[in-house]
Amino acid sequence: MKRLLLTILLTTAAICCMPVVALAASPLQGVWMVMPDYQLGAPLKPAPQITPAVAAKFAKQEAAMANGYVREVAGMLCLPTGGPLLMQLRSPFVVLEGLGRVTFIFETEGSNQPRTVYLTEKAHPDALYPSFNGHSIGHFEGDTLVVDTIGFNGRGELPGGLPKTTETHLIERFSVSADGKTLTDSMTVIDPNTLSQPWTTTLAFHRMADTEERFEVWCEPDLEAFNATDLQTLKDFDSEVALMLDPATRASDPAMAIKSAK
Repeated sequence: MKRLLLTILLTTAAICCMPVVALAASPLQGVWMVMPDYQLGAPLKPAPQITPAVAAKFAKQEAAMANGYVREVAGMLCLPTGGPLLMQLRSPFVVLEGLGRVTFIFETEGSNQPRTVYLTEKAHPDALYPSFNGHSIGHFEGDTLVVDTIGFNGRGELPGGLPKTTETHLIERFSVSADGKTLTDSMTVIDPNTLSQPWTTTLAFHRMADTEERFEVWCEPDLEAFNATDLQTLKDFDSEVALMLDPATRASDPAMAIKSAK
């Protein structure tokens, strides 16, 4: 018994005296802000090779804008858009790593849901719950985070205004410059519904101070504008309106209940 107690005491002392080794922080961790040349609305290079159907939709949208159309219904109702478009908004976002995942935390109106990249999953689950962010798995190749995302719900947009569909497949490579000041997201979008060929483009962000505080923001739905909108005139180029007017989804859409009650 004495020998057992002595062994326990010696083991405890050895553990207590071991030097504490700090784990190396991922270079991606920190607070980031999109650079002006890559903000929402800026033309990304190269331009995507879109399908005729998407080109027709864009043409109708441009014609509507010439007649005063300035706001999508999704914006009126504060609907999320999901990543990676969220990173184009001129608002800081935080990247954290831990618990076997990399998490992007945003500070944007109506789209505050975090984006999670799972590092311990080697493949996407067979059963996925479709979402605005999709399901992301990733791994590190050196200091570069490679992210594979599928499982989008077909709502919202990608950078460049490219519509998401349920078949959208997104591959991203996140890397940080040698001086640690610039984060680059090189993304490839694959979707035969919207693109005639895979599209690769880049977003870039500058590092902000680690002391940058995150502010609480929210979006208040503009129901007055929504109720005053003639949805039939928007259905050919506003994807959310098309869903609202689709008999298969109309009954379950709470926005249509608001519209019907006006």
